[in-house]
Amino acid sequence: MPVVGYCSVNVPSGLYVKVKVLVGRRSDLGYRSVTEFVAEAIRTRLIELNETAPQKEPKP
Repeated sequence: MPVVGYCSVNVPSGLYVKVKVLVGRRSDLGYRSVTEFVAEAIRTRLIELNETAPQKEPKP
């Protein structure tokens, strides 16, 4: 069950494992969790697609 204020998505397990290993090995990247990595990846991609301007997430 998702945490309040969060939603969940399914990703291929191989992709999840790659990100988990990367986050564990590369503390220099600044990610503390797979969740942080994925959220940043989504934000970055949305900006690349000009779908959103960099900003704080709106409160629900």
